[in-house]
Amino acid sequence: MNEEQPIDEGALKAHYEQTPTEYGFASRCKMVLFGSITGKRVLDVDCRRGKGVVKISDYVGSRGHVVGVDPNPAWIAIAESFVEDAWRRNGLPENNMEFHVAYPEDLAAAGLEDDAFDLVFANSSINIDYCPEAIFRELFRVLRPGGVLVFDGVVAAGPRDAGTVARARALGNAVQAALSRAEFEALVGRAGFESPEYYEESGVAAETGFENGFEVPVAETDEKVRFVKTTARICKPRR
Repeated sequence: MNEEQPIDEGALKAHYEQTPTEYGFASRCKMVLFGSITGKRVLDVDCRRGKGVVKISDYVGSRGHVVGVDPNPAWIAIAESFVEDAWRRNGLPENNMEFHVAYPEDLAAAGLEDDAFDLVFANSSINIDYCPEAIFRELFRVLRPGGVLVFDGVVAAGPRDAGTVARARALGNAVQAALSRAEFEALVGRAGFESPEYYEESGVAAETGFENGFEVPVAETDEKVRFVKTTARICKPRR
């Protein structure tokens, strides 16, 4: 989707209802931390069934707060069903988690305000979401000045073939749908972020699924490109 085009609610709904997401690489998110996040306000984008939110809940403690958003109502219902047990199991005096059904391109619809979060986690699912351009603009909006976006996902080591990317997105293959590193950096730059800092990089095969040994469908292509699993630390400039 072009950055100049407005977000169409019908197209958003159709995209998220038909894109396969259950067993792909997008399921993975290590929640890499860059120092203590005790007391921080944290957002987990495309949180699925909320396991990452529960993990972060423990890290931020009683003075922090965690919000998980996902466009799948069934997954959010599952996440909400174990909130009560989760915060008690984390030894907290009260719940510090909340979940919302929301498209990552329109976080305002879930009531998420400007400059509301210290830290945002996003994973490789952005590669197969409807409009990554709009998503990074929204993540920039909800982060406070000086806040950090942690992108635990995949980039390509060289230029991409647009047709291959489109077919991979339709299959829900978040590895093969990855932007080139240069495209990724341009994308976050247009949203207003500083240049990414990369950590813990390693090669990843296009067919890699949600666990070792599980393979996902791959788009047929003559393209020769290497995919890189990376954790990118991306800062919103301070005012």
